[in-house]
Amino acid sequence: MSFFNRSGLLAGVMLAASAAAAPAQEVTLRYSNWLPAGYALDAQLMEPWIAEIEKVTEGRVKIQKTPKVVGSVASQYDVVADGMADMSLMVLSYAPGRFPQVEGMELPFASDDESRTSPAVWATYEKFLADQEVFPDVVPLALFQTGVFHVFTTGRDLSVVDNWAGAKIRSSSPSLTRIIELLGGTPVNKPVSEVYELASGRMIDGATTPPDALLGFKLDDVLHSMTFVPGSLGSTTVLVSVNPDAWARISEADQQAIREVSGAAVARMSGELHRKETEAAIAEMQNRGRTIHRMNDAELARMKERVAPLTAEWLDKAKAAGLQNPQEMLDFFRAQLDRPAQ
Repeated sequence: MSFFNRSGLLAGVMLAASAAAAPAQEVTLRYSNWLPAGYALDAQLMEPWIAEIEKVTEGRVKIQKTPKVVGSVASQYDVVADGMADMSLMVLSYAPGRFPQVEGMELPFASDDESRTSPAVWATYEKFLADQEVFPDVVPLALFQTGVFHVFTTGRDLSVVDNWAGAKIRSSSPSLTRIIELLGGTPVNKPVSEVYELASGRMIDGATTPPDALLGFKLDDVLHSMTFVPGSLGSTTVLVSVNPDAWARISEADQQAIREVSGAAVARMSGELHRKETEAAIAEMQNRGRTIHRMNDAELARMKERVAPLTAEWLDKAKAAGLQNPQEMLDFFRAQLDRPAQ
């Protein structure tokens, strides 16, 4: 072997050894934050999770929250996909029709126990949707649901199905929009951040929202009456994702460490948090003297009959979106809801 060949080989070995010994690159992800300060979803789920990511990567991956939202609340998926921010939390229903496969997990009457809904969503996503490129432009890290939806009004009692006729009700998802339509109401599709102004200006008669969001966004100042729907009106699914280029800057070992504290772990955290927050919010509304109506069995049966077309409509949409057997996915999701909370 010539001197130059031996020298080149030695240099290559030394370079490889040096690369192997080099510490993994430190990465700071810019997280677009739009949740209000102190809101439970941010303070008790996102913040601890961010801290856990830094811990398991030994500080090599840090997440820096922006002082205000990048872009609009409804555009967070594209904000991450386009690299305007590296990471964000996206309420998928704020982009109606864009992620129809997920909507089957937002159908009504599935459960009013959040400790079951979020774990069921992640398990269903992993089994049926993870390899379907449902989110082709981003790297999904967590998929979970917020608190389950009930309906709050400026005074109208919506525990009686006939009272929905003509009511202008804020909706935040395709499923909720269709429920309101099938019950004779008028859906108003707006983010929760706009509900206070709409209700105080009497532009809406009420809003579908989780109880904890009602208090978190101080909406009980204008929405004084709650209708509790057994099984709930459904929930909304949240995606936390990372820009692919930003994710590629993270070492494979740190990527794996992040995944281990994301996914199912975050879903369990979300379920426990939102179950606790819903119970606390309802108790606080009672303490404040707010009116709480509970839909009785007869009215609930009437509501289920009126909104029955919703499931068949979703099955057709999911098939059109490329999901081969949406009924199988729906059955699996509902079976997961019947499992004891972990």
